[in-house]
Amino acid sequence: LEQRIRIWKSKSKSSKGIVGKVTGGKKKQNKLDIERIGTAADLASAMKYMHAQSIIYRDLKPENIGYDVRGEVKIFDYGLAKELSDDIKVSDGAYKMTGFTGSLRYMSPEVAKSEPYGLSADAYSFGILFWSMIAMDTPFGTYSCKMHDELVVHKGYRPSCEKSWPREWSRLMKACWAQNPQDRPIFKDISKTLDNECDLLSPTDGNDERLDTSRRSTRDISISRRGLAKKS
Repeated sequence: LEQRIRIWKSKSKSSKGIVGKVTGGKKKQNKLDIERIGTAADLASAMKYMHAQSIIYRDLKPENIGYDVRGEVKIFDYGLAKELSDDIKVSDGAYKMTGFTGSLRYMSPEVAKSEPYGLSADAYSFGILFWSMIAMDTPFGTYSCKMHDELVVHKGYRPSCEKSWPREWSRLMKACWAQNPQDRPIFKDISKTLDNECDLLSPTDGNDERLDTSRRSTRDISISRRGLAKKS
């Protein structure tokens, strides 16, 4: 996904300004939006399936997401994934697990503070990752570890959402990275929101592209389930 984000950024630049107007920039930008939201929707569907099996991933970041030869989204590297069980449960939705687990940029505050946490920690990571996909930038790119701990973990600082972004995208990001784990949406709702956004973005001129990029059908969900692949 890291490489794909760089490609998206390059395409986005070429769709703007005078060059963009001459080369059909608006259509290119819409296609780019469809690709990014489609990737986010497939990823959310895969996470929904994983969470339904009571498995927390704990390391959601661009480096652990890729595409197969057919362009289907895959989640790799399950070294930090863990099946949740009642014997480590300390409260509703929170479990006693190893703290400071995963990658700091995408790590939820409760994990960074080594507090009990649960599936909502993955929702936080998804929110930051989703921002990275839409901003086509690295979250907290200029923050040192000390700054991140003080500002993000303890004071609730988050990346800025551009006013030009669709309101629902920004709303979803902010809900996912809420400081309070209980305020974050579950992946069933995240997936539904992104499915709806895919529908809104899809072409309505009758061409075949709509069939491939809009509704997340039963086939799409099965694709996302197959995306739970081990890295060789």
